[in-house]
Amino acid sequence: MLWILGGFCLYLLVLFTIAWISLHPFRIPAYLTPTSLGAPHVEIEFQSDGNRLRAWWVEAPNSEIVMVCFHGYMMNRCELTPEACDLWKHGISSFIVDHRAHGKSGGKKCFLGVREKVDVIAAVHEAKKLAPNAKIGLMGSSMGAAACAFALGEDPELADFLILDSAYGKLANAVNGWWRFIGGRFLMALLSPAVVICAPMVGFNPFRISVTESLAQLKGHPVLIFHGAEDKLATPDQAQANFDILKGPKELVWFEGCNHSEGRWEQNPKYREALYGFLRTHGFMKS
Repeated sequence: MLWILGGFCLYLLVLFTIAWISLHPFRIPAYLTPTSLGAPHVEIEFQSDGNRLRAWWVEAPNSEIVMVCFHGYMMNRCELTPEACDLWKHGISSFIVDHRAHGKSGGKKCFLGVREKVDVIAAVHEAKKLAPNAKIGLMGSSMGAAACAFALGEDPELADFLILDSAYGKLANAVNGWWRFIGGRFLMALLSPAVVICAPMVGFNPFRISVTESLAQLKGHPVLIFHGAEDKLATPDQAQANFDILKGPKELVWFEGCNHSEGRWEQNPKYREALYGFLRTHGFMKS
């Protein structure tokens, strides 16, 4: 009997440790910059909710649009730097941000997109200082996509359009999907109670956090959704639910055979064709 109790206590300790580590992710060093890809950039620092955030400002001459870009969990601003540099070549400026607790930004705890929405809001205000008359687009990958959706759902005047790559639908599903993504169904079943343990650590109920509900608050914003048809983290049904709830102009691009956030890399020509087609269709980019 004692060994059963001991094993259960050990299991709880493992869950607690994993939950804590998940909310305090390892920082990945920068592995490229816009300048290394041919686009000049300026280092920017600004404040968000008491945290000092770091970003790269990539200014395209005579640009009328600023794309404010946000990376995924356990990544940094390098993730969307290739897209920002390609946008620069097409005459579109970008503001590429390290979320709190990631990259070179301040903060020690990650909130998986929920409180990162404050980072999105602060970054947009900073981008508007750099380009006061420009239209604003939000571009996010995975956790960054969720943060963009939460921010725009809270303040629909924040930006003019939204681009979501591999956004989850409900946070609890995404957390369990993360375990499935890295270790299959067995690991997901083993670690799924960690979602409950995370709740008091973050100060909200993960089961009540929904990107889909935030997207329902948008007021006709054009939205482009990219998603892998084989995504094991944010499953395709979540992408479909996000798409279906939208009221305004919308487009959903599937990447066949691709897992989480892979389409942008593995089928890049298709990604860029859809991206620039979307921008032209809605008047954000000249033909």
